[in-house]
Amino acid sequence: MNLKQKTDLMWKCLAVAIFSTCTITACSNDGNESPPTLSYMTATDSALTTAQQVSAERYVKNGIYLMKKSQATAVERAADDTAAPASFSTTNTQIAGVDEADRIEYNGDYLFVADLPVWTADHGEVKKVHILARQNDYSLTEAATISLQDNLNVAGMYLYEDTLGVVSHSFQYYAMADILVDSSPWQQPENDTYIDIYGVADPANPSSVSNIRIDGGLINSRRIDNHLFIATQFVPNLEDLPHAGTSNRSLVDLYNAIQAKDSSELVPKITINGQTSDLYQLTDCLLPQRATKQNGHTQMVSVVKINLDNPMDYSSLCMLTEAHGLFASADHLYLHASSEEKTVVHKVALGNEIRYQATASVVGTLGRQSSAQFRLAERDGKLLAVTTVGAWSQDPEHMLHILEQQGSELVEIATLPNESQPAPIGKPGEAIYAVRFFEDRAFIVTFEQIDPLYVIDLTDLYAPMVAGELEIPGFSSYLHPMENGLLLGVGQQVRNDAIPVSGSTPLETPIEEGMKVSLFDVLDPANPVVLGEFVWPQAYTPVEYDHRSLSVLKTESGYQFALPSQTWGFDDSGYWFTHNALQTLEVNEADRTLSLIDSITPTTEDDYYIGSYEDRSVLHNGHIYYLRGNLVYHALWQPDAVVDGPY
Repeated sequence: MNLKQKTDLMWKCLAVAIFSTCTITACSNDGNESPPTLSYMTATDSALTTAQQVSAERYVKNGIYLMKKSQATAVERAADDTAAPASFSTTNTQIAGVDEADRIEYNGDYLFVADLPVWTADHGEVKKVHILARQNDYSLTEAATISLQDNLNVAGMYLYEDTLGVVSHSFQYYAMADILVDSSPWQQPENDTYIDIYGVADPANPSSVSNIRIDGGLINSRRIDNHLFIATQFVPNLEDLPHAGTSNRSLVDLYNAIQAKDSSELVPKITINGQTSDLYQLTDCLLPQRATKQNGHTQMVSVVKINLDNPMDYSSLCMLTEAHGLFASADHLYLHASSEEKTVVHKVALGNEIRYQATASVVGTLGRQSSAQFRLAERDGKLLAVTTVGAWSQDPEHMLHILEQQGSELVEIATLPNESQPAPIGKPGEAIYAVRFFEDRAFIVTFEQIDPLYVIDLTDLYAPMVAGELEIPGFSSYLHPMENGLLLGVGQQVRNDAIPVSGSTPLETPIEEGMKVSLFDVLDPANPVVLGEFVWPQAYTPVEYDHRSLSVLKTESGYQFALPSQTWGFDDSGYWFTHNALQTLEVNEADRTLSLIDSITPTTEDDYYIGSYEDRSVLHNGHIYYLRGNLVYHALWQPDAVVDGPY
């Protein structure tokens, strides 16, 4: 190498060091280029901010490079509801005033049903919303039908005054070989989110108001008043990139090609009524404060706020992080992700402007048996979280965390167990099956052999304590708090003779006998008691894993509940059978009793629908609408009611 070549090489290396936008990744004194040394930044407890050490564009491009490199390597290896009494029930939600999408909506006069897809020989897969009008005798007649795109999957609907919003998503199927090759955890199939908004002031003549498409897979959604909040996760899909090989030359070419791409190719788009624009500018995206030029990340979490009164009025927030789910209060959205015995939560304000506020990191994950969203709560501006260390182990450890915002961080101010309250939550080996926060208490159900119901006193958020516990056979997977210290539990019963005596070991895992509904008295938190229960042998209810399957109506005397069930077994001839029904129960507040009213059986079965996973119901002034598959049945709220329909 002559002097001029050495001088040129020195200046090139110096330019690389000075200008971060330079795409040449490394220099060596023999003139060969080496691929960059980068690391993927997973869910982090670092607060988010605008670009500091590294630009958002560089951060995302580094992430794309790492993703492509990982795929190439993989190929090589492969070679709370407390509403006042109302006349009809609405979607059972976690937080009053924070609506959740569901396949059925009702306004007292019209029933809106998002049909499960049906395959027909003439039209293929048919998807629609059918609208049923309530008559004076509470029978139903079809008022209208809204056809939906057959390539979309309906996540749920929202009904706000005279507006119906249908939230859908698309996804791309991958061959099994492709799934095995694509081992990178941050690479998701191509997936977009759709919001179709209809005017239903005259439900018999619904009109299309807006069709919105957002690039990115749907995480979840919520509605607060007239605003719809959509959380999505987007991974840029750059085209015309060179093949990601494993040689230094191919990796350098890949890196340089990615760096040469325009930033507009990296951001998700939003399309409203055919007009497409960038959802936001990449420079507005927030990324971890600790991110450096050697880090990368591909996922973009977007929170989009849409005005249902004027869908063209929207705003968005971009965070270059991960999110696996969300919890929403009336004021804040909490996006969470768990990995490696740690849960990271990002807090977003939902005021006139959606704004990132703070980040928390707590030990443990949001478990595997119970619903993640119910493990989170907000009280007095503080975040409460129940996590588990070793959720898949034989001896999990459960903790309650209470966090307070201090600047851009959510700082832990209390935990349980602690030095003054060292007793563990749950017996050895027990997993958490249900969590519910209500007012100044938390209720936690753990289970392995018996069902301990723990009542946690949250009167002093700086000093939480276990106030009491109750042990009964079985477990509750869903808890529904009521006024005056009443609590409904829905879950499974377990044979009493399968429970070992103290100090002994069972010879077999306790047998689940059937679905169970229990009424608890937790007025005295130190002494919770069972007031009554009903068991359906060899049965389950979808309420155990989807709270929206439960219908609840507050009445003058207490509460009415309706929940779908499926029973199975062999008949007298030895043939396997299943039986679907809607179980109706009533809680009398004054007597503190639980009564079974009726078991409503559909008069016919929908040949297209097996199971009870998507069954729903509506309660209205002593009448019941039971949605079984795509068919609706009607009955009175009374024993041995006559069932009419289907509609």
